[in-house]
Amino acid sequence: MKKKTKNLAHRELLRLHVESVWGVQLPLSIDNDITIVPEGAMPSWSLYVAQLANERIYIWRPDVSSENRLALLERVHEAFSLLSTDSLAPNIRREVALHIAAQPTIDKVVANQIAQPITVSTHLEGYHFTPQQEPVIGVMREGRLLCVAHSAHRTAQACELGIDTQVEARRKGYALAATVLWTEEPSIPRKEIAWKRTNLSLWPPYKPVRSAPSA
Repeated sequence: MKKKTKNLAHRELLRLHVESVWGVQLPLSIDNDITIVPEGAMPSWSLYVAQLANERIYIWRPDVSSENRLALLERVHEAFSLLSTDSLAPNIRREVALHIAAQPTIDKVVANQIAQPITVSTHLEGYHFTPQQEPVIGVMREGRLLCVAHSAHRTAQACELGIDTQVEARRKGYALAATVLWTEEPSIPRKEIAWKRTNLSLWPPYKPVRSAPSA
């Protein structure tokens, strides 16, 4: 029963992610093979395949023919056989999304000593953000923005976190501190399922929900 509940939670996270990023509408029941609701917006891709633990979810555009489906399935299966460091075939993209799997190893007090809110009054050279990206949390050292967390995609049900850290500033806890403060912002809905759309496997307590090629 616990495993089934966990899988249902991951499917709901997948729904929130796909609907918020591409503005599409998925069926109420997320089965292993589903089609986007045709009355809504359509994404640029024809097929999105999500790997959830030991199962895969196939999300199709409604205008993909049966013949094209077979061809796309062959390409996706080939993509899944590759290592994460291998190059993908043309017109196939890979992403990794992560979710909170445990309580952070630092609290808000410590995070405040490392990161800070970034507002329109904060002097930043070369970095600009829109109100839709708020709240924005950053780590600054000597006037340089080394790490930034912002709202990448938002719906009424959830908000997806986008975060980036300068290469030379990684593995110092900056991303974790910025994430802790970002999730504490009152404007963020459903904090317990905040997403991180970059490869931050080196930054516990996040772990992948799925790795998904789209074609």
